[in-house]
Amino acid sequence: MPRPPQDELEVCGLHLTGVSEGGVETNIRVPELKLMFDFGMIPKEALTFNRVMVSHGHGDHLGGIQYYISQRGMMNLPKPTIHLPEEIVGPVERLLAAWSEIEGFEYHYELRGATPGERYSVGRNLTATAIRTQHRVPSVAWAIERTTRRLDDQYRGLSGETIAKLREQGEKVTHEVVTPLLCVTGDTTIDTFLTSDLMRRCKVLVHECTSWDQQRDVASTRGYGHTHVDEMIEHAEKFEGDALVLVHRSLRHKRSFAEQVVRERFPAEVRDKVFVFGHD
Repeated sequence: MPRPPQDELEVCGLHLTGVSEGGVETNIRVPELKLMFDFGMIPKEALTFNRVMVSHGHGDHLGGIQYYISQRGMMNLPKPTIHLPEEIVGPVERLLAAWSEIEGFEYHYELRGATPGERYSVGRNLTATAIRTQHRVPSVAWAIERTTRRLDDQYRGLSGETIAKLREQGEKVTHEVVTPLLCVTGDTTIDTFLTSDLMRRCKVLVHECTSWDQQRDVASTRGYGHTHVDEMIEHAEKFEGDALVLVHRSLRHKRSFAEQVVRERFPAEVRDKVFVFGHD
């Protein structure tokens, strides 16, 4: 099977680059955040990302981990940090130990097991929260938030010199603002979208949508731990962000067909912020 072509989408100041084809390969990179989501089969451009957020352990999402670590070692790149569901840390450690033995050199990496609901630092002013998702194996979505400080309203309009003096006097003149920037779901039913306020509030939500017609109906799609477009259409208006990016489309569905479904069936109120990601 030939490698799926990579896609690129710019939304809300973020470039989403990579591949997401149901059952074949998922690897999504966001250079502005210096984060990569899932390994896929590791396109060459993915090797330079130092931090990876893993949703679950299926081969189309995790399969490239050994190649990624091995290649980075030969390129003398820094030890990568890999965040993944806590349930699969042990099996992944054993897998990498076996490959290290096969290749005859030591692998350098850091695995960080994620507990749903916990928040982790993933960069300057950036945190990632693991959200439990519903799939056939332990899985999480990753919600990325940026924390900044803004001047309190009462001090707006004052000169820089005045504000500096207030700070010297011990006054707190700013407050913390946390912005939900991005959530990438990995494989999941729609249930987490319906229950997670954080997921629905993210400016950009990259949500899986595997089935797009009745070749596999809602019940069958849910049985495999995935989301059907009929469910997305029914609940899309609950999304509070700016861009809903649908990924992980099955090979059964052409991109042009998916885009037609968005134009013709999604509610008018949200249609303009729904994007289909992934080439045929």
